[in-house]
Amino acid sequence: MVPNESRVATVHNATIGAAQLLTTLPRPLKLQLRKVIELTSVLTVDLGALGISVALAYFARVFILPWLSGAFPPELPPNLPERLWWLPAVFLGAIVYEGLYTKRYSFWRECGLLIKAATLAFLVSLSIVTLAKTGGEVSRTLVVLIWFFSLVMLPAFRYTGKNLLARAGIWEKKVLVLGAGRTGELVMQALDREPYMGYRVVGLLDDDPEKKYRIFTVNGGARVKVLGGFRDSDNVMAETGVYNVIVAAPGLAGNVLVGLVNRLQRVCDSVIVVPDLFGLPVMGVEASYFFDDRFLALRLKNNLASRTNIFLKRAFDLTAGAVVLLLLLPVMAAIALAVKLDSPGPAVFAHRRIGRGGREFMCYKFRTMVVDAQEVLDKLLKENPVFREEWERDFKLKDDPRITRVGRFLRKTSLDELPQIFNVIKGEMSLAGPRPIVRKEIEKYKENIKYFYQVRPGLTGLWQISGRNEIEYDERVQLDAWYVRNWSLWLDITLLLRTVAVVTARKGAY
Repeated sequence: MVPNESRVATVHNATIGAAQLLTTLPRPLKLQLRKVIELTSVLTVDLGALGISVALAYFARVFILPWLSGAFPPELPPNLPERLWWLPAVFLGAIVYEGLYTKRYSFWRECGLLIKAATLAFLVSLSIVTLAKTGGEVSRTLVVLIWFFSLVMLPAFRYTGKNLLARAGIWEKKVLVLGAGRTGELVMQALDREPYMGYRVVGLLDDDPEKKYRIFTVNGGARVKVLGGFRDSDNVMAETGVYNVIVAAPGLAGNVLVGLVNRLQRVCDSVIVVPDLFGLPVMGVEASYFFDDRFLALRLKNNLASRTNIFLKRAFDLTAGAVVLLLLLPVMAAIALAVKLDSPGPAVFAHRRIGRGGREFMCYKFRTMVVDAQEVLDKLLKENPVFREEWERDFKLKDDPRITRVGRFLRKTSLDELPQIFNVIKGEMSLAGPRPIVRKEIEKYKENIKYFYQVRPGLTGLWQISGRNEIEYDERVQLDAWYVRNWSLWLDITLLLRTVAVVTARKGAY
């Protein structure tokens, strides 16, 4: 055997030996070892993000700011790295404080927590510099720039890093789902849509004989089987080596569910319970206990009942709306010209919509249809029962003959809705919120219309990032109600960011 082949064989044998050694370790030791590997891996990702943030901040401070303004000298205080050695520790400490090394979140929720942690670290760092009176030895501008770049680098590195770690099997966490009914299926689909969290369902358990041989197919094409009943959980866990369980069986009686969870808790590494509380707000819910620690209590908040939150939402709409309007004015002017040249009629179309409190307002859009659109629609619905059925169901036509050539492009890209920014500035709409509706749609909302009346309709919203026109009308109503129950300023920000990706993909628009 040649020397190179010998070295390769040695490494290969060592890898196999390490893997075999890992399988022979006791389960508690393997669990702790896995946690250490996960923690070290994510910590390395965060250190990489902070390192890039420091490098970009240094480049901006030394080369860009002096070029932009004479107020920034190109030289930095000497021995600056030695004086800022503590800065990464402050950032990592803030991330630890937010629980981002011990808990798994969806990307957008973790993104918000990372921004919160970075901002906390920035404030602590400025306080240290001020209290230690080292302002002349440490560049405050550099600290500000490090914070600014970390707001982008930390989420970006985490997103890329965790996806790579999941592919390598380091961040992957295998789970069993107890419950093969509708709730279990929804849980499995939700985990499949959130690969960032790292959960992978390897099997389901259910006592229903009709579900014994059922096979589920998730979006990625993976097939997940029902491996047995609830009583078989110990054997299934031993056979699969999976000791993380999600209980999604809301049909169980309360005492049976409690007994099942208590039994699982003694043998599992982790147990997650999905309660039969669909429809309750989920954001900002706080779990507590009282009455001799035997009763679980959930504290729910009505964020939109707070005048402070209403003010914050309106202030955000005005600020961000004004910035967007200034940036997009040239684009809007070009679109208006294209609409005028494509077909006779005004460039902007105003239509009556229902807003906050049930009040009507004129909602602006770039005209995408022929001028006599209503007459054409009336004739079309009268002569074509297929179109009439589709219109009565969705209040939209997928192949609408009234749409112009430019209008079809505007609808595909959602650029036809840009004039609604003026509605936002006027206070008739919000940047994010429920979909604007016409009066005829009120009856379809039923009791959920009360949620709709609480807020201004949005230029974008959950319906837009969840499939737009491809989702059923009843689901749109549920999404609007969910938005109101779970509102937060960060939710609005994430909706706007996610809308950009959805609009770029042109999915579900017509």
